[in-house]
Amino acid sequence: MIREHYMLPMDHPIAIENIRRHIEPSRKFDNVFSKEELDDIWKRAFSDAHPNVRMNRNGTVLISGNLTSIYNDFKEQINKCVGLKASASPTVGGNFFMTPQQYGLHNDSIRPHDFNWTVEQVPMNDSRRKYTCWRNFLLPLWIGTHQDTEDGGQFIAFDQRDIGWAKVYNGGNKTPNIASVYEIVTDYTTLQWYDGHGSLISQEKNSTPFDKEIFNQHINTPYERVAGLSVESILDWTPGSPMVFDAVQIHASNSGTNKNTKSWNSKMGLLLTFLIELDDDLMVEWEREQQAMSK
Repeated sequence: MIREHYMLPMDHPIAIENIRRHIEPSRKFDNVFSKEELDDIWKRAFSDAHPNVRMNRNGTVLISGNLTSIYNDFKEQINKCVGLKASASPTVGGNFFMTPQQYGLHNDSIRPHDFNWTVEQVPMNDSRRKYTCWRNFLLPLWIGTHQDTEDGGQFIAFDQRDIGWAKVYNGGNKTPNIASVYEIVTDYTTLQWYDGHGSLISQEKNSTPFDKEIFNQHINTPYERVAGLSVESILDWTPGSPMVFDAVQIHASNSGTNKNTKSWNSKMGLLLTFLIELDDDLMVEWEREQQAMSK
């Protein structure tokens, strides 16, 4: 079953509170996977007999399937990064992806369309619906480059978490023809963001100018697009060294260490997504609400 079968709606107050309580800093873990293990993992994207494949118009190919087996086979290494609670996730979501492009600003929760479709199979009062999104595990697999040295650029995790449905952030509407199935937001002023400690960020800060020094060094997207944001971590894309971050955390990537010169032709990664169960007090509240709704 897919992860939406186990989840509460992203905009439900109980779900928002559970996600907020489990916010953690983004981190990178160096040299967790060997070259031989990476070679094994990326080839599994093509070994599933019935993969779900999607191609974006920017050339990115996303392949899902065979993910639970990857987690089971490399559980010790993945749990070292995500935490032991990863084993309690009822399903492992995510995808392999190959891309010739940097990733724009987005979060990785779920789309309302996908969630609403699953309610037809698993109703809201089903006992399985007791989880929310939690953490993402991102493993760089390889970098395709014509350069003598490999430079996959950086993964940029922002302080801001958007506890809600999946979105792409295109502040000022300066980036045209975005290739995404997520909702595209061009005005941040009414969004409610949370910081790395799970505290509310005043909406008055949603239009604060972005740090010019960081922008000039690491961000190659229109300046208006990062308005109101601040950087939590900038992590090098290094094959074998995974990164872990909140599913609702706003993040992006860039073209390369020298942001004015794209130094790679394509790169491949593996994204695994994990759910977390409602805290005990929130579980009681959720069950009480569902009982009242069924009367």
